[in-house]
Amino acid sequence: MPTDVTTDDVPSWLVDALTGLAAGDIDAWLGAFAEDGVHEFPFATAREVRRLEGKEAMRAHLTRVAGGVRFGSLDDLRVHATRGGLVVEAEGHHEDAATGAPFDLRYVWIITHRAGRITLLRDYMGPRRPRRTEEV
Repeated sequence: MPTDVTTDDVPSWLVDALTGLAAGDIDAWLGAFAEDGVHEFPFATAREVRRLEGKEAMRAHLTRVAGGVRFGSLDDLRVHATRGGLVVEAEGHHEDAATGAPFDLRYVWIITHRAGRITLLRDYMGPRRPRRTEEV
């Protein structure tokens, strides 16, 4: 869970999901989804996965992704409540599982939920960028 956001800012079900994802716990992440939930990637190319329907499709995809990525922390998290949903902005700090090279991803998620379960997550993930280092 990001350190710069209080849990009062984020619904508890999302806190649990993000904490699980950062720990590599796919089940904790999927626990936030309805059984018939959908995860879309609108910016994906024609050769990439664009839509996952149901938890089992999401599990299979995340298992493949987790083989190449060590999920890390999120920061600069902003959560905006909308009617029937959330807009979440965050900066992810991850590592390439094969090389250990750190990289960052910027996320914008548009989430529709019902009773604390995600029914649709539109994942507008930015391009993978090498980790920036600040000069001392």
